[in-house]
Amino acid sequence: MVSIRILGLIVTFIASAVANGLLLNAQSPTESNAVQFQAEMGLGGFWKVGYATRLVVDVKSGPKSIDAQLEIQTYDGEGVPVVYQSDSWRLNLSANSSTRIETEAKHGRGNRPIVVRIVATDGTVLLERALTNEERGTALPATQPWVVGIGSDKLGLAQGGMKSTRGALPEHSTVELTSPSQLPSSANCYGGVDLLVYSSRNKDLNERIKPEQATAVRDWIAQGGRCILTLGENSESWLQRPELAAMLPGEFKEVSRDCEPGPLESYLGSQSRLSNLTCCIFNVSSGTVDLESKTKNRVRFPLIARCAYGAGKLTVAAFELDSMEILDWESRPSLLKNFLNEQWEKKDILTEKRVYLGYDDLSGQLNSTLDRFPLLTLGNLTSLAILAGLFCLVIGPFDYFAISRGWRKPRGTWITLLICSVGCCALITGVASRWKPRLPTINSVEFLEMDYQTQTLRGRSFAHCYGGERGAFDFFVHRRAKPAATSKPATKVQLDWFGQPGRGLGGFESTVATDRGMPVYRIGFEAVELSDEKLSDASSEKSFGIRGVGIPAAGTKAMCATWQESVELARETNSLSMVSGYIDLLEGSFENPLDVDLLNGVLIYCGRAYALDTRIRVGQRVAFSSSTGPKDITRRLQRRQSVGGEERSTPWNPGDAEKMDRLMELISFHESSGGSKYTGLYNRYLSDLDCSDIIRLDRAILICELKDPSLTWTMRRNAVPIQASDGQRKTFLRLIIPVSKSKAAVATSGTVNPAIGTIP
Repeated sequence: MVSIRILGLIVTFIASAVANGLLLNAQSPTESNAVQFQAEMGLGGFWKVGYATRLVVDVKSGPKSIDAQLEIQTYDGEGVPVVYQSDSWRLNLSANSSTRIETEAKHGRGNRPIVVRIVATDGTVLLERALTNEERGTALPATQPWVVGIGSDKLGLAQGGMKSTRGALPEHSTVELTSPSQLPSSANCYGGVDLLVYSSRNKDLNERIKPEQATAVRDWIAQGGRCILTLGENSESWLQRPELAAMLPGEFKEVSRDCEPGPLESYLGSQSRLSNLTCCIFNVSSGTVDLESKTKNRVRFPLIARCAYGAGKLTVAAFELDSMEILDWESRPSLLKNFLNEQWEKKDILTEKRVYLGYDDLSGQLNSTLDRFPLLTLGNLTSLAILAGLFCLVIGPFDYFAISRGWRKPRGTWITLLICSVGCCALITGVASRWKPRLPTINSVEFLEMDYQTQTLRGRSFAHCYGGERGAFDFFVHRRAKPAATSKPATKVQLDWFGQPGRGLGGFESTVATDRGMPVYRIGFEAVELSDEKLSDASSEKSFGIRGVGIPAAGTKAMCATWQESVELARETNSLSMVSGYIDLLEGSFENPLDVDLLNGVLIYCGRAYALDTRIRVGQRVAFSSSTGPKDITRRLQRRQSVGGEERSTPWNPGDAEKMDRLMELISFHESSGGSKYTGLYNRYLSDLDCSDIIRLDRAILICELKDPSLTWTMRRNAVPIQASDGQRKTFLRLIIPVSKSKAAVATSGTVNPAIGTIP
């Protein structure tokens, strides 16, 4: 009986505790949770590790008004916690009101908590909560091919690839966006997307899309994205947005029904009948036409065309993928596979053998190259063996013959052993201080990209900082004053951490804990006083930077910086055109449009490389003619040489961290070099820097070096300003130059799209 009573008391106590807990939980939202929020992450619930990711937060205030700041805490590529904040994430809500804020942040781990924090102006945390699994969505690996569709809910992009087996990822992951609320307002939020498929079928979306959302699509393509644009019955509503219409490689004429489907059937070798198509009729003024068809009035028009827009590739189809005719066609999966076939490299055996490097992507080799500092000497097994050998010689033969045999005082070895040990420690300490200096050093490489068509300058910088002494570091970057005489006022530079895919040390899938003891650092704006006249955007206003990042003694930190600004490139400085009768030869001339000299330039067009003077001075004009003898681009990139009557390529060593210039060429034209079959590495994480596609689409690219970097780095260690020593600094410029067609080609190409303008 006693035991039964005790059991009853225990049950009563537990029930009471549970009831009290439920009551407290039920009361806490009304008493302490005056602010509430809901979140939606990624594009359609998908996002990629290592890329800027969209996070939409719907915030609702309680009975009191709030003045607060939104923050996002996540983890960087090394597993160290980082907090993102921005002035545009400010919350000024009256009582019982709500607002929607679109944010972006990079996440270096797919399985770590992501916390949204609302902080009042006095520093009080009003609400802090980790995102639920439903809010987080699905995290994709950094190298997983990802296709995003914009249009109706019938795109069915998954039909173009093989499905997953045994829980593995499919050939490519897909997501389809059908509402304007799902589209981001920043081009950065399309980061990680390998292919964008945009259909004009959804008329409601075409009419409701915001200008900033249309601009984000356009800018993402111009920055190196790949897009398949399908226009058909509702193409006129799509073209109402001037931001989108600017991408059309010609002049829109009309929408025509009952167009001939035969060419598309023959193009795919289909045995199934396709109904007559409703097509968008337009002229092509740039790029190439892959397939033509006819209207019911026997007027020929491009059915599939390819063109370059900025640094990106655009494939335009004059029919909608989600139209009724295409949806009912049995060969639709074959059409999708044809569109998706050449968008990314397939895995091969060669790259799988590179596991000893810890990376299988060119970004890993770039990190390895930037992690070498001129003043830093790394110890190795040979150095350790020499020091150990010297110590053994001193306490062994020398001690025996000098003390025991020569001096004949064996007990003196206790004194000599102590002296030798102290001396050895002093030697090791001296060598360590000499090999590992205390002054920080920054290595950086910059990619500058200027485009005649879009009149923009885009910049990306990758940097590694050697910290020297341990501490909490702050980093800020600023543009130098007037990088070109044609530049408009510079924009603020955004700074962020930089990582690499893979399971190696510091990789996104690494299981090695590198965040032990590292403090949480912040990325955002801070008021910094800078008065250097050489800086174009330096002032006492808030500057974007990284604050409080912990770097251990002799440790390093990888970072990247991005910016974009408008320029005014005079079109009369370019008069390049195709040689009549040839599609891969140039004639005409171009002039250096910048106010700095261009060094070691190479002009690349349609698989050909034209070697230029080692220095092209300001205003200097370079001429080409049909007799100019270019070299094959693959031959140049692979450094082929004739040996014994046979051509042999110079093998590329994926573990070589010394050849910065060649590495930059391979990142820029990886596909033209032979891809992973030549380098043994993929180019997936930096694939938007590969210009191999656009050099075949009426675009020539001048790649050269600049003497001075365009960015200036300032830093603090433990809140004290400190000047970093000079490291490796390389700046590469890629000038994208339109190439006019020959007179015969122009006569059949139609008129020019006013949104693009006449290409000189």
